[in-house]
Amino acid sequence: MRKWWWNISVLLFITLAGAGCSERYGTPVYSSDSTLVYAPVDTTDITANIIFYRKRENKTGKLIREGTVFTPVEKGNIRALIMLQNRQQNTHNALMFHLDWIGTDQHSFYRKQIILPADDTSTFLQSSVSLDPALRQPGDYKLKVYLFRELIAEKKFTLLPEFRLTKTPDDEIKADITLYRKRSRKTGKLIGKGTVFNIKEKRHVRADIRLENRFAYGNRELLLYFVWSGPDGNVFYHKKVDLPPGDSTTGFHSSVSIAPEKREPGTYKLSVFIYKELIGEERFELK
Repeated sequence: MRKWWWNISVLLFITLAGAGCSERYGTPVYSSDSTLVYAPVDTTDITANIIFYRKRENKTGKLIREGTVFTPVEKGNIRALIMLQNRQQNTHNALMFHLDWIGTDQHSFYRKQIILPADDTSTFLQSSVSLDPALRQPGDYKLKVYLFRELIAEKKFTLLPEFRLTKTPDDEIKADITLYRKRSRKTGKLIGKGTVFNIKEKRHVRADIRLENRFAYGNRELLLYFVWSGPDGNVFYHKKVDLPPGDSTTGFHSSVSIAPEKREPGTYKLSVFIYKELIGEERFELK
């Protein structure tokens, strides 16, 4: 059974390759998004650009945290969107692509084959690999895209060392948390600041979160988690914020409803983490 399927795959590959190979220039050039592109001699043939990102927003389809520098994180992934140019001029034959992820040792650690049938109008390809620190070491990685047997594009990305708090208390990153009921629309002033709040319909506890020593670890990516937990110790809401390298934001906001159908009296807690490292915490009472 395996041999039969293998023979079919080989025949399909030979058929596709014969139908679609084209000559490309030997010297690649960088596109505006830093993809190394091997341009075809025939300007109507397929070219590709590669975009790396962490995830896609469900409602809008927007790519979140695009870039080429990432930090390993448990259960995290790096995703690639491969945009195909001149796709509409190349729908007469099936197209075979191979995506090859290359590790720090310059060896392939994951490969994916994608076949677009004739008359398929898709203009992009997708792939992803894990960024779990148990699987990925710091260093330079690469994704190569092949059309049939030809390399048509490649792009590098870098994984930083896994984040760890290593500074002294005086120059460490910290989260200063202020809890309040609402903010004045005219002045921006925080109203109802404190740590004791009354449960009430359509009311919220809001948090103003300020990072101290934001750049204690240099101008690198930071992944923040705002974690709200109840009297039973269980998390009932969390918010994740991914700050790319070059982002200078130091102020953040998070809030939770304290309507009676959602909350009961007791001691609650907001914890702020950078990756798995706790950098700030504030407790409050609901009455």
